[in-house]
Amino acid sequence: MSKGPIRPRVCFLPVAGKDCPHQFLTMKGLAESGRFEVRHGVDARFFPCLRTWWQYRPDWFYFDWIERYYIGRNPVVTLVKMITFYLDVLLTTKILRRPIYWTVHNLHSHERMISGRWELFMQRFFARHATRIRVFSQGSMRRVSTGLGVAPAKLFVLPEGNYVGYYKNGITRAEARTNLKLPADDFVLLWLGNIRPYKGLPELIETFQKAAKANWRLVIAGKPYIEAYAVEVTNLVRGDGRIDFRPGFVAEDDLQTFYNAADAVVLPFTDIENSASLTMSMGFGKPVVAPNLGVVGERLRRQPELVYAPGGLAEAFKTLAALPPTRLVEIGRANLEEVAKYKWEDIATLFETNGEK
Repeated sequence: MSKGPIRPRVCFLPVAGKDCPHQFLTMKGLAESGRFEVRHGVDARFFPCLRTWWQYRPDWFYFDWIERYYIGRNPVVTLVKMITFYLDVLLTTKILRRPIYWTVHNLHSHERMISGRWELFMQRFFARHATRIRVFSQGSMRRVSTGLGVAPAKLFVLPEGNYVGYYKNGITRAEARTNLKLPADDFVLLWLGNIRPYKGLPELIETFQKAAKANWRLVIAGKPYIEAYAVEVTNLVRGDGRIDFRPGFVAEDDLQTFYNAADAVVLPFTDIENSASLTMSMGFGKPVVAPNLGVVGERLRRQPELVYAPGGLAEAFKTLAALPPTRLVEIGRANLEEVAKYKWEDIATLFETNGEK
């Protein structure tokens, strides 16, 4: 009996798994296209490509984040990792002649744990040796092309898929507010995600304290990425009863409680290319207040009144306050419709752009 055509094997790196919904759903979508054999590579800090090739013999490599392969816990480890990753990529692409596909989630590591000059060197080196580079929006094309020093022809625009149906979403607004002990009639703004400096919490807290209406509440929830930063946020909100700060891991099943309790989501990024928090908020049918950075303007094209120029959060709050409740509901529905257009299985098109099927 014929076993059918041999499908190209694609190995994903780094190994994030189901704990990272973006990578998990990307792999699932590619596998469900029926044209590829998909699996993780080897979870290794050094020589991830060579070790993956030795164990699984992939036809192609696919990378999400690469920072962990050239950033270490101290300068010595960082130098060793940079050298070994450099050699790993060269041997993979030049000797083994295996193509590398790369999704650029950001142009630099958010916590800047390495010299910007050396990080740019590694990013540009990797970009030169990648067969195809995925970006999430048309607006990212010029930034990534210029930043990484590659021709636009090497870039491929493919938005992130949606999370509709991935997370539970059956709780009512009233139930959600009861569970979180929030007043039924207050206007609730939600900030949810990993608590990290680039996500703009100090600006949000300061602006909220100055510009929020009397019946507004702000809920900030998520796991601190850096404990010292969580302490800073705690100090900023101390004494303000309108701000409900809940540092800690939010379980997947509890996400629906936070989103369904909120009237709107606010994501005041200071530096962003793509955001799963934005995609998730749209999937829960929420209006989103966010700066026009990275994918934001294109993702939120159906609610332009709440997309502001960097530094304009206070004005965005004024606009939000002036919108009638019916318009907010319309915006939420439009965001849900917009994000639902993008499917995880679309990732298959990334591997078809060079005639490799």
